[in-house]
Amino acid sequence: MNFTSATHGKIILMGEHAVVYGQPAITIPLLNLNTQVEVQPSLQAADYLDSTYYCGPLAQVPPSLEGIAALIKLLIKDLPIESHLKIKVLSDLPIERGMGSSAATGSAICKALFAFANTRLTYEDLLHYTNFSEKIIHGTPSGVDAVTVNASQPIYYIRPDRISTFNMNLQGILVIIDSGMRGNTGAAVHDLRILKQHRPQLVEPLLQELGSLSQQTKQAVSSNQLPRLGQLFQRAQQILQTLQVSNHQLDILCQRTQAAGSLGTKITGGGRGGCLISLAADQTTAQHIKTAALAAGAQQVWLQPLTNY
Repeated sequence: MNFTSATHGKIILMGEHAVVYGQPAITIPLLNLNTQVEVQPSLQAADYLDSTYYCGPLAQVPPSLEGIAALIKLLIKDLPIESHLKIKVLSDLPIERGMGSSAATGSAICKALFAFANTRLTYEDLLHYTNFSEKIIHGTPSGVDAVTVNASQPIYYIRPDRISTFNMNLQGILVIIDSGMRGNTGAAVHDLRILKQHRPQLVEPLLQELGSLSQQTKQAVSSNQLPRLGQLFQRAQQILQTLQVSNHQLDILCQRTQAAGSLGTKITGGGRGGCLISLAADQTTAQHIKTAALAAGAQQVWLQPLTNY
């Protein structure tokens, strides 16, 4: 028998990196960008993974998939599952772009394997197992990805477990821009930790300010203050540049989108590549931003209406 499960992506609106240090962050689920996992008994004498990035025995996955492989092995042991498995992953989400690909994959695998084992899955177990793989992949993740890929509303999150949903009342379009460069959240988090140790007088106030920007963002999106949200995006990007999680290509994309009419553009996620988010007042402006981003080297662009929540 086949067992299928699905989750979706996410985007951080505000608070990336600061959330690791106890500051609030705001994330939104990307309900139309999905990851689906199918599980069935394997006809081979080994567990088998079939995905866009690797097809073959689970024991031979490349380093980029070691966190997912470790999660599968742990679930097989804990449930327990005695037959060998074929696990197929189908995803709309690009990897290493800050869109929650690894958390969505981990969550979908967890749901599918629990279903295969005919075992009830609690929400606490779902977060536990998803974060198990996230720690292997990202080093010191905040945990917000695991929460958001299993949510349907915007999330206001303070690590480790202060989670609340809220309604978004905002007329505008979020332009999600894939820079075409793989981000490396683990390296970015590690390097910022080192910078914080060496220059606490610089880093700590900026992390606190990012937390304040998250609080202001919640107010802005709850009361339809679109220009204000654009200003908050701009200030956050300045801080992230100072914290050395931006790079030349991301800075160019920020400049080009601003020239195309964006109210504000910023990194989302770990940085050093990955995605940017840009705020448009209407569909026409969003299309101009998309065109400008693609002309400046972006690989993909998605338009996310903010009235969908």
